[in-house]
Amino acid sequence: MWKTILRRLLMMIPQVIILSIIAFFVAKMMPGDPFTGMIDPSIDPAIIEKMRIEAGYYDPIHIQYFRWIGNILQGDFGQSFLFKQPVINIVMERLNNTIWLSLLTMILTYLIALPLGMIAGRYQNSLADRAIVLYNFLTFSTPIFIFAILLLWLFGFTLGWFPTRGSVDSGVEGFALLASRLHHMILPALTMAILSTTGTIQYLRTGVIDAKGQDYVRTARAKGVPEKVVYNRHIFRNSILPIASFLGYELTGLIGGAIFVESIFTYPGMGQLFISSLTTRDYSVVLALILLFGFATLLGTLLSDIIMSIVDPRIRVK
Repeated sequence: MWKTILRRLLMMIPQVIILSIIAFFVAKMMPGDPFTGMIDPSIDPAIIEKMRIEAGYYDPIHIQYFRWIGNILQGDFGQSFLFKQPVINIVMERLNNTIWLSLLTMILTYLIALPLGMIAGRYQNSLADRAIVLYNFLTFSTPIFIFAILLLWLFGFTLGWFPTRGSVDSGVEGFALLASRLHHMILPALTMAILSTTGTIQYLRTGVIDAKGQDYVRTARAKGVPEKVVYNRHIFRNSILPIASFLGYELTGLIGGAIFVESIFTYPGMGQLFISSLTTRDYSVVLALILLFGFATLLGTLLSDIIMSIVDPRIRVK
């Protein structure tokens, strides 16, 4: 297992290099430059031009790339023109918020999806199954930004049950701080969770329906094993394998897919930071986030393989 993990980590090195090259050249092709967004219009254009020259903006593009990579290898992701701080400090602060939001989203996703998937598969073609299939169709076809705006309007502005912006109330400490963070996360997390249940429900429903006719299930029933045990111990365990294989992808996908939700709920995470950095041409932050999202995707692939080998010992990652 450890040899496999090490080998997969080594294979990530050329993938990260290719990702960095693509991200850097795409950023260079975008209109404007890092000095366009945050420079005071009253400043003499000659001063701005001098700043571009000092920053090496007119150097050959391959020299700019290697200089950027060299700084990253030393832990220097550059300076944010928007926040006037090192990029690494800004990203790490927002990363904490996004990770907690993604974890809560995943918990809510499985709390909703696993029972619904089991019910739909166990009682196939029943009224409950048809209702769940309809729910799946609606969550699959609803755009996330429309759904997020609807929940924000209903539970945030109309009913006032949840905050409409930020990640924590000001002036709170101790347990009240944790409660405030959770209160701010529930609505955006629930928004993503509801729309993220589609695949899990469908995979589990299909797996349960297929498993019900397998020989080991008929054997368990012939031995007098209670129906509840048959479903919980035999059918569920085998039906969960496809879901487990996508667990790593889902976690990293939530981290990168929170862009719309964080922007709508004004939640200070990496998604909102990415949008604000794009609009202000804060390319140092944009490049750092692209690398982080890409690396998280690669780690998600490795995590999914490891989880599969743990859930089903018959499977060994090669």
